[in-house]
Amino acid sequence: MNGLVIDRPLSRLPQRPPASMPMGREHPGLPAEESDRIRAGVWFAGLSEPLHAAILGHARVREVQAGALLARRGDAASQWIGVVRGALRLGMPLADGRNFTLDFVAPGQWFGDIALIDERPLDLDVSAQAPSTLLVVSKADLRRLVDGYDEFGDALLKLNCQRLRHLLRRIEELHTLPLAERLAREVQRLVRHFGRATPGGICIDLGLSQADLAAMVGASRQRINQTLRQMHCRGIVRLGDARLVVLDEARLKAVAEGRQALADADPSRAR
Repeated sequence: MNGLVIDRPLSRLPQRPPASMPMGREHPGLPAEESDRIRAGVWFAGLSEPLHAAILGHARVREVQAGALLARRGDAASQWIGVVRGALRLGMPLADGRNFTLDFVAPGQWFGDIALIDERPLDLDVSAQAPSTLLVVSKADLRRLVDGYDEFGDALLKLNCQRLRHLLRRIEELHTLPLAERLAREVQRLVRHFGRATPGGICIDLGLSQADLAAMVGASRQRINQTLRQMHCRGIVRLGDARLVVLDEARLKAVAEGRQALADADPSRAR
């Protein structure tokens, strides 16, 4: 851990799930809006209210700044993390000094249970891509939850089935789709998880580099630059300052589905 990681005062947080924790209420260390955000996650929303309360009761709140390194590849796993606000980057350093980005963990999603359960080292570096609020459950408390709630084991299995399907879908795209479609689909995913509506379009304010996007869709940074500029020329996205703004979701969907080509984009249409 480093100095960019700050735990909220423990006096505000229960260390065990109290029997009196009201069902459907926010975690006592989170504002109601942030508590609602974690409950709205697709996987978490499918759990029973008693299990909701137990997970939140075991969790402590952690605030991290952008760039905070939470764990390195090869470390022993020690915590299960739910993202309330912000984003976690999953990746690894390459031999040439560059960083490879595999994926991002978005608000409402959880990470770290696989390495806690199989007791093998972490396969990826975990860092904060943006200022983030996290819920952190220790390895011992995760085991207590598995032992104490019959549904939790099945729920974790379903969570990892979701991840496997997501991974297989991305592998299929990598091997079967042209770059423009792969990139458009990745931008759609980023919009779903991190998009923020503004008067000027849907802003993906993650500080993404073109190298990050290149790693995520299996292309060179130069080809990503060319494809983004083609999208820019067609009025689909706007580029600038490590911020991507989606201007036309319908056209983005058409590119993602292979119904609109980018090669003939007219630079005079750039916005």
